[in-house]
Amino acid sequence: MKDRLVDQAKKLTSSGVVVRVVSNDRVMRLATGVMDAKNRLRAARERAAEAWDILLNGHALPNIDPALDDEAGVHVATPSRAAARQPAAGGAGGAGLSVVEETASSDAPRERTAERAAARTHVNGVGANGAGSNGAGTYVAAAAEQQLATQMAARTSLSRIGGRDVFEKAYKFMTADNARAMGVYPFFRPLDFNNGPEAQLEGRTVIMLGSNNYLGLTTHPKVREAARNAIDKYGTSMTGSRLVNGSMRLHNELEQKLAAFHGKEAGLVFTTGYQVNIATISALLSNKRSVAMIDKDDHASIYDGVRLAQAAGARMVRYKHSDPAALDSALSELADTEGALVITDGVFSAQGEIASLPGIVEVVKKHKARLLVDDAHALGVIGPGGRGTAAHFGLGKEVDLIGGTFSKSLASIGGWLVGERKVLDYIQHFAYSFLFAASAAPPCVAAAMASLEVMQEEPWRQEKLRENFTYMRTELQRLGFELGKTETAVIPIYIRDDLKTVMMWKSLLDDYSLYVNPFITPGVPPKQQVLRTSYMATHERKHLDHALEAFEKVGKKFGVI
Repeated sequence: MKDRLVDQAKKLTSSGVVVRVVSNDRVMRLATGVMDAKNRLRAARERAAEAWDILLNGHALPNIDPALDDEAGVHVATPSRAAARQPAAGGAGGAGLSVVEETASSDAPRERTAERAAARTHVNGVGANGAGSNGAGTYVAAAAEQQLATQMAARTSLSRIGGRDVFEKAYKFMTADNARAMGVYPFFRPLDFNNGPEAQLEGRTVIMLGSNNYLGLTTHPKVREAARNAIDKYGTSMTGSRLVNGSMRLHNELEQKLAAFHGKEAGLVFTTGYQVNIATISALLSNKRSVAMIDKDDHASIYDGVRLAQAAGARMVRYKHSDPAALDSALSELADTEGALVITDGVFSAQGEIASLPGIVEVVKKHKARLLVDDAHALGVIGPGGRGTAAHFGLGKEVDLIGGTFSKSLASIGGWLVGERKVLDYIQHFAYSFLFAASAAPPCVAAAMASLEVMQEEPWRQEKLRENFTYMRTELQRLGFELGKTETAVIPIYIRDDLKTVMMWKSLLDDYSLYVNPFITPGVPPKQQVLRTSYMATHERKHLDHALEAFEKVGKKFGVI
């Protein structure tokens, strides 16, 4: 009896009519507000007490979650430096605050922490949601922040729970358990096999549109053989860091090949792609005269690298997404004694958008700053021979540092960085996360090196990849889906609603055996929820046409098209 009732409830909750009603923004806001009223009131009291304590004592705020898009200030282009420097008319507690987030000098910690407390969403006199302020320097609450507070109140307030037992918040976290019980939990699903365009999930075959295996090399015979041979020759691990016993000729060989491939002087191999940004940024921005200038949509690994740099006294300024004019404005406000490292994704991992690199390079050169491009999703995808973003624009010599990961086109696990030899030599001697981390395992290094070779030996893979993602982009747009500014193998389908995104993901998987990735808040900003799809050189037209048929039917069912 109980099982029958559960089955009936699941069928009811997945029906199109019910989903359209319960996924309505107003209904969701009302339901969320009622269910989490107690937590939200408690969180509000905590925030008020914390803000007052900060204003009185200068304690630092916790670091932001990069996924909460407008939680920190974002620098946009300003008409003039003089206007940009006008003091705020009054923030929280009546404190006068500067225009750019964390622009107070290094010898004024109390002023800087007051900025952090109140200058949450100010964007040089413009609200972070794009609405004009009521006067110069007036701080306005972003609509996105308010939407997040109502839609995801349970999750955001839960993370603030504190007390004697640091596990308390874990015991109160019920969202994942409830979603699992309802059969709508989309994350951490264990695959039986993931062999390329098709995968096996819980005993059934699904078409994989959620992998970053862009060139389809994870099962390439040459790549597999290279990994096997490395295990036979070197074993499974070096059991130590590069500093001591973890360096081997295999690492050096790959470093040389990566440098030559990108036309750079030297290369450096890391254990993970995430580690590349943490190590590089923290090593180079190691004092109070250092500034990280980052695109507001940069990857979380970049934000974490900046956090480590901030611990050493560096500061962060975020500029408006892919906007060279905003970067120019932000760099123009640096003190003469400050140096900046500008950091941007080459291809943005959620949007599939290529960075505005020509304009960024021009601005960086103008202000004598340095530039790091994260090409995790660009290598093998864009540029002549798959050489990435800088090569795509013919700017390989103009970008100081280019980094990325093995875990996409190079079909392995690890990370890489190329640039000047002296700069890389400094990083490997001063980045703790490199010095004290175990080195990349021999089979991983060998597989990545073989993938790099195959990429050059089989150029048809990049050509086929472009053909596949161009076809899908054209057809999805024809069906009426909103895709943003994607130009690459990552194609986001904007749904702009948490519940609807999850329910569409479930229908695509359950009814059409189509595997995609749902991105919901707080992983993405409010109203930016998407079904993220990604494509491979090894997808056949039959895979793509089946996917299009499924998208059309599910999109109509949920009222997206």
